[in-house]
Amino acid sequence: MSRYYFDICEGLGFRPDDAGEEFEDLDTAKSHAVHLAGEIAKDMPLAPSNHVVIVEVCNEHRERVITVTVALWIERTQIEGQSVNPWGA
Repeated sequence: MSRYYFDICEGLGFRPDDAGEEFEDLDTAKSHAVHLAGEIAKDMPLAPSNHVVIVEVCNEHRERVITVTVALWIERTQIEGQSVNPWGA
């Protein structure tokens, strides 16, 4: 069993994983990172915007070995027949 750390970047926020978790191998740690990113993505706001979640998997030496990125881009193109600027508020 090896210890892996799952640091999370969400928007401008960064949450380092100080405890880590033990997994049988890197593939199992990767699956956990994908699941973790997906769970965080479920809570992203659904307003027109863009959101990115990054889970960086580090080994027991705190070296990054995998990066999982989930991006959600929601663009509203029309409201009641009017064009909308997706970059605007």
